[in-house]
Amino acid sequence: MRDVMPIDFLDGEEDRVLPPAISEAKVKPYLSRLQALDEAERIFEMFTNAACALDRSVPNENLAMADRIRFGPERPFQAAREAFAHIETDLERWEQQIEAERSQLAQAVLGVRPGDIVASQQNGALTRISAESISLYSIEKRVMFVVSGRRFRKDGTLGKISETMSFTLDRAVGDGKQSPDKTAKHRGAVVRLLGS
Repeated sequence: MRDVMPIDFLDGEEDRVLPPAISEAKVKPYLSRLQALDEAERIFEMFTNAACALDRSVPNENLAMADRIRFGPERPFQAAREAFAHIETDLERWEQQIEAERSQLAQAVLGVRPGDIVASQQNGALTRISAESISLYSIEKRVMFVVSGRRFRKDGTLGKISETMSFTLDRAVGDGKQSPDKTAKHRGAVVRLLGS
């Protein structure tokens, strides 16, 4: 319906107007989840870097021959290659879980779901989009919330051009040292997120 009718004529469709900067008060209820996500991403990056460092340039046939000549039926090289394939599968699963948590957390903080109409001042102009994907990316002292979707035309109809809106949170307060009690809870959340 939104494709053919100007937005102003649709009942029950209110724009979710978001400021370019996200306040800490809006994020505070989700701070422990955000910290757990940061830690999960750090662990994921560490495992990914370690996995990429393993040498995969040796063909399976060469490994099989080395196994037969040196080790007989034990086949440690082949076992290592199979273990590496298992690690790759686990890393893919972790990456999907982390991306899902990014999206769910961003939706909770922004109060936006796929299909919502989001309006915001972007580059000096009011932009409206139909949200298709919502996520967040954490950098050292900043969290960037990203909403992507198709942009509405000036006449209020939904266009074909995709637009990405970004909203930032500067981390100044509440992201410092934690008490041991909070750190233990934080680690527990990371373990649940990673599915261990």
